[in-house]
Amino acid sequence: MAKAAKILKDANIIDSRGENDTFKLWENYREQAMLWRGIAVLQVPITFFTLIMCMWLYGTRTTILNVPAKPLPGQYQAQEIPDTEFINTGTEFINLIASYQSNVARRQFLKAAEMLREPMLTKFRKEMMETELQAIETTNRTQIFFADPLKTKITRPSRDTAVLSVTGERLKIIAGRELPPVRSRFTVTMTTVPRNPLNPYGIVITDVKHENVLN
Repeated sequence: MAKAAKILKDANIIDSRGENDTFKLWENYREQAMLWRGIAVLQVPITFFTLIMCMWLYGTRTTILNVPAKPLPGQYQAQEIPDTEFINTGTEFINLIASYQSNVARRQFLKAAEMLREPMLTKFRKEMMETELQAIETTNRTQIFFADPLKTKITRPSRDTAVLSVTGERLKIIAGRELPPVRSRFTVTMTTVPRNPLNPYGIVITDVKHENVLN
């Protein structure tokens, strides 16, 4: 009998533990359910508030267009323009006429001519667009000009002009044969005209000189 009573007591203890575990599990589920319920309840006013704010922002919006100011007509004096702009313009012109291949030389010379003013424009058309360009295309000539940055100088002889001097080596290749390099100097004289959208500083070239130098 004592043994039977012990077995019954152990069974009651096991049942009690099972009930406690089941109760704890249910308590955990209830806590999670309460948490999700609270989140769901909060979502309703938050969503409503967000919709109200979106409608208010949409109704009170304003469109702002940033339109750049219209360029003012007029003309810069050369002394008002920084050296870098004259150097960039002069270097671009030199690259167009001093570094080329025979199949693109004409296009580059035409572009360079757009940067010139009379009387230099007429001289350029006669000497470069006719005589020099014909020789380039006939002999299939390629030329590369290597400018020496240490020999690049910009001077301002007057209030209205700026002079760029660029020294370097010209390498010619005629019909596939490379000729000895020649040290040369290009001198570009520039001034200004009324500016326009394509030429915001109004820089134009009035004279170009080329010479071979020893050093």
